[in-house]
Amino acid sequence: MKMHRTQRSLLALIFLLTAGVGFSQDSVLSATDAIQYAIEHNYGIIVSRNSVEIGAIQNNWANAGGIPVIGATANKVLGSNNLKQTLNNGTTTNKRGTRISNFNAGLAVNWVVFDGFKMFATKRKLEELQRNGEYQFRKSLNETVYTVLASYYNVVSLGQQVRSTLEQISLYKDRFTLSQRRLEIGTGAKYEVLESQVDLNGQRSILLNFQNSLEQEKRTLTNLMGMRPDTSFAVEDSIIINPLPTLENAKEEIDQNNPDLMLAASDLTVLFETKKELRAQMFPTVTLNSFYNFARNSNSAGFNLFNQTYGPSGSVGITVPLFTGGLARQQLAVADIQIRNQEATQTGIRNEVATALDKAYINYYNSLKIVELEKDNLKLAQENIYIATERFRQLTITAVELRQVQISYNDAKTRLYNALYQAKLAEAQVALLTGQIANL
Repeated sequence: MKMHRTQRSLLALIFLLTAGVGFSQDSVLSATDAIQYAIEHNYGIIVSRNSVEIGAIQNNWANAGGIPVIGATANKVLGSNNLKQTLNNGTTTNKRGTRISNFNAGLAVNWVVFDGFKMFATKRKLEELQRNGEYQFRKSLNETVYTVLASYYNVVSLGQQVRSTLEQISLYKDRFTLSQRRLEIGTGAKYEVLESQVDLNGQRSILLNFQNSLEQEKRTLTNLMGMRPDTSFAVEDSIIINPLPTLENAKEEIDQNNPDLMLAASDLTVLFETKKELRAQMFPTVTLNSFYNFARNSNSAGFNLFNQTYGPSGSVGITVPLFTGGLARQQLAVADIQIRNQEATQTGIRNEVATALDKAYINYYNSLKIVELEKDNLKLAQENIYIATERFRQLTITAVELRQVQISYNDAKTRLYNALYQAKLAEAQVALLTGQIANL
C-alpha cells in the first residue's frame, strides 16, 4: 500500500527526534537534549505514539467489512439408545443398547459483495482515523516540546535570577560594611546601618525564594523528560533569541502544518465518511454464501443403518430495507448538523490560531525592544553602581542614595531577564503554531 506523505513525514520526524542521546549529570543539559529526552520518555508521548500504531493496525479491509468471512464447523455425536419400532408391513424391532454415531462437518464462506458502498466509506474513514491519530500525535508532541522549552528556559531564567540576587547580596553587604564604618567614625547614622541590614536580609529572603522556585521548576522539567525527580543536571546560563520568519511565511506554515487545523480538517472528513456509511443503510445488501458440508450417520438398528452426504452448495442473499421508521433519515439529519458544527469549529480554531500568532509576534517584538532597552539600562546602572559606591566611600552621598542606585540596578537586571524569557516563549509559541517547534 502506498504510504501517505503525512505518514512518511511523521515517521521521519519520529526517527529524527527519538535518536538516542547520552546524558551525564556532570554535563550541561541543552534545550535540544531536554526535548529528545522528553520525546523518548514522556509518558503522554508514549501513549500518543502507541495510539498511532493502533490506528495503523485497525486500518484494513477486514474492519471495513470488505473481506469474506470463512468458518468451519465439526460435530461428533455418540450414543446408545433402546429401539422399539413397528413398520407398516408388520415388522417389529425391539432392541436394547443400539449404538448411534453421527458426524457432521462443514465449511462456510459469507461475503457481502454490495452494501450500498458502505465498506468503501468505512475504509476511507479508517484511513482518515489513522491520519487523525497521527495528527493527534503531532499535537501531543508539539505541545509537550513547547512545555519542555518553557520549563527549560524558566530554569535558565531562575538561575539568572539566583546569580543576580547573589551579586545584589554582595553589593548590599558592601553597603552594610561601609555603613558600619561610617557609624564607627561618626559620619554615619544608626538608621543607615539598620536599613542596610534589613535590605541585606530581604535579599537573602529573595534568594531563598528564587532557589526554591528553581528547584521546583527543575522537578517539573525532570517529570516532563520522564526522569526521576531527584535527577541532578545543569542547564545553559543564557537565553539566545532566534529570529522569526515573516508573518506571511508563518501564516503559510500554519495552513500546512498546524496540528490543530489538520486535526479539525481530519475530524470533518471523518464525519463526511460517517454520513456516507449512514446513507448506505438505505440501499439493498447483497451477500454471497457458499458451503461445503459432510454428514455421516450410522445406527446399529432401525430402517436406515447408514447414511452419508457431502458436497458444495451456494446461495445469494438480498436484503432490502423497506421500512425503518425513518431512522436512517434521522441519522443523516444529525450527521448534517454535526458536519455544520465541525465546520464552525474549524473556522473558530483557524481564527484562534491566527489570533494567537499575531499576539505571539507582538510579544516577541515588544520583548526584543525591552531587551535592547534594558541592556542599555544595565550598562548605565553598572556604571552608576561603581560611581555611587565610590562616592559613598568618600562620604559625598547618603546610604539612601546608594540604596536607590542598587535597587535601580537590580530592577534593570530583573526586567532584562524577564524580557528575554518572554521573547523566548513568544518564539516557541510561533514555532508551536506553525508546527516547527521540534526544530528549535
